[in-house]
Amino acid sequence: MNRLRLLCLLAVAAAHVLAAGASAQEAAAPAGSYCLRGVHEVGSCIRLSPDGKFEYFLAYGAYDETAEGTWRVADGAVVVTTPAYDKRPTFTFKRMQASEAGTYDVIVEAPNTRPIAGVDVGVTCDGATKSAGVTQAAGFAVDCKTAPSAISLGLGMFGIAPQSIDVSAHGGNDKTYVFGFTPGDLGKKRFADVPLRVDGDALEMTYTDTPITEVQGRPFRYVRER
Repeated sequence: MNRLRLLCLLAVAAAHVLAAGASAQEAAAPAGSYCLRGVHEVGSCIRLSPDGKFEYFLAYGAYDETAEGTWRVADGAVVVTTPAYDKRPTFTFKRMQASEAGTYDVIVEAPNTRPIAGVDVGVTCDGATKSAGVTQAAGFAVDCKTAPSAISLGLGMFGIAPQSIDVSAHGGNDKTYVFGFTPGDLGKKRFADVPLRVDGDALEMTYTDTPITEVQGRPFRYVRER
């Protein structure tokens, strides 16, 4: 092999190494923590790990959501993807128990058996179906003169429509209806190949698919934390 050919081969090899290094550097460059700026009453951050994984959270009043998944660089954007998060939350009847005040009460328990506040309650009783209110930490008393035939439970703040449960077979001396709640993937935000536009030290996206109507469709700008 003559000297010129050897130099040419070395030059080609070096170019491939530099190109690979540049590509790896480009992919790793966005790694870091970014937090939302300029959206009133909303707190949110995204963390891109160098290993291609990402974490996300958002808080707005009593509403919280999180996500975990992977990220990659494509066409000048950071593209994030999560699992489907398609496990639906459910309410199920558990038992009847005595009512301390003698009224018809509704209690919704978390998997750890602690009562859950903030669950929307509807009842069918006294010949009518009506919205009753929202559970408190110790349950909720519904305005019924006769035993309910159905109770509906939902979580409007999370976009969970009311689920109607037939309780007509559970009337008796006890007046407190106790339900269990299985959260499924409640509070998980799905990202399906969502591009985050890179703008200097910031990532930008349009916030969609949310029960928070106040920010649906708004542009979100996440600035890198120093």
